[in-house]
Amino acid sequence: MDLFPLNTVYCSTDNFSKFHKYFYNLYRAAFGYPQAFPRKLIERYNAKLLHAHFGTEGVYNLKLKNKAKLPMITTFYGVDVSALSKIPRWLKKYRRLFLEGDLFLVEGNCMKRELVRIGCPEEKVLVQHLGVDVDKMEFKPRTLTGLDHITVLISASFREKKGIPYAIEAFARARKKHPALRLRILGDGELRDCIVSLIEKLGLSSSVDLLGYQPHSVFIKELYDAQIFLQPSITAQDGDTEGGAPVSILEAQATGLPVISSYHADIPEAVVEGESALLAPEKDVDVLERHLNYLIEQQDIWKIMGLAGRKHIEEDYSIKKQVAKLEDIYDSIIYS
Repeated sequence: MDLFPLNTVYCSTDNFSKFHKYFYNLYRAAFGYPQAFPRKLIERYNAKLLHAHFGTEGVYNLKLKNKAKLPMITTFYGVDVSALSKIPRWLKKYRRLFLEGDLFLVEGNCMKRELVRIGCPEEKVLVQHLGVDVDKMEFKPRTLTGLDHITVLISASFREKKGIPYAIEAFARARKKHPALRLRILGDGELRDCIVSLIEKLGLSSSVDLLGYQPHSVFIKELYDAQIFLQPSITAQDGDTEGGAPVSILEAQATGLPVISSYHADIPEAVVEGESALLAPEKDVDVLERHLNYLIEQQDIWKIMGLAGRKHIEEDYSIKKQVAKLEDIYDSIIYS
């Protein structure tokens, strides 16, 4: 209930064993969703609309949409466009989805252009920003009052697209000029061994704290304790991207934390470049280092950047505003 504070939430696999889930997913990948369970729910609760999250789910739900004769919205998020669209059989499935689906949502205009590029009619694509609960996130101007070091924070899964090795390299260079600099990293994942090895190779073991996966409440505390947020996302070799922008960047700005990130996916739309964030080309350690040194040496700008970020999130990424917008989108489809 903490994650989904709704009266009724149903999952078609709630009562499945691992064995049954395996064959359920195998069937779904080959033929689409088994229809009995969701159709019964649709009929029982008089559902008016289907909303598929990820392009793959839109494909799997086409049969259900057509059987139930309901409109369907599909939200694309990243790898479902950037990587899967390069696979001919998935591109063919998407072309059918674009034809039969009613509307497609994306996190920003970069993703919108990608969807149109692979064949989705532009008039069927709308930008729907992610939202953060700004009412629960206090603005806090960053200072060094009472502190003897500057803390840089990274919070991301240890996956290639997060660009963590480039962030660590930039931190290592900046620390040579500013020895009191510290780095705290929340997250874990498949690249953990590589990241640990890089930290050791660069002689950073005493200045980097690896905190592992942590609950959201710990992440928020770390945001308030940090002076700089570092998230230089990249396009992975398999084509995986952020799609839109990491929610962590939105939440960092909501708290008033200056951001250093990259020209990647819709990140330039999720920040105010030069005002709430400094951006670097993907994998450009030189520029990341320059941005770090600038923020370390120009501490008076922290509050200015923080205010710009907070204003940007309140205006364009407030969860209340985005939920209201989504409700209007639902109504426009249901009553068109």
